[in-house]
Amino acid sequence: MSSNSVRVSAELFQSAQEQGTDMMRSAAQQVEHWARLGKALEEAGLSTGEMLAVLRGAVAATTKSSRTKRALSVEVVSEEELWAHKRAKQAKDIANVDSGKVSAMAMGWFSSKRIKQAEIPNSPY
Repeated sequence: MSSNSVRVSAELFQSAQEQGTDMMRSAAQQVEHWARLGKALEEAGLSTGEMLAVLRGAVAATTKSSRTKRALSVEVVSEEELWAHKRAKQAKDIANVDSGKVSAMAMGWFSSKRIKQAEIPNSPY
């Protein structure tokens, strides 16, 4: 992969160093990550204000894309509701594996070798 030098303000560079450290990225990788997010935002047709509204939990922000017009909505839910949803999805996944609809290996994120080496206490899988 080739690269080019780009000048950024000292303030942006320092912020990228701080944020990048938290995310295990170099300052350059963090700036590139931010650039990709900005590019995706623009390609989706969302303005910065619309995206901030979505992130802050506004009911909806509508895209202005010429390709599609759709509403993005955010529903604020409690931590308990998120865990209940996760447990319900896990129960459904287990039932699908038990019934043979899906193989157990299809449910894993890791290779079979890594799965065999893993020890996960109190796991339903």
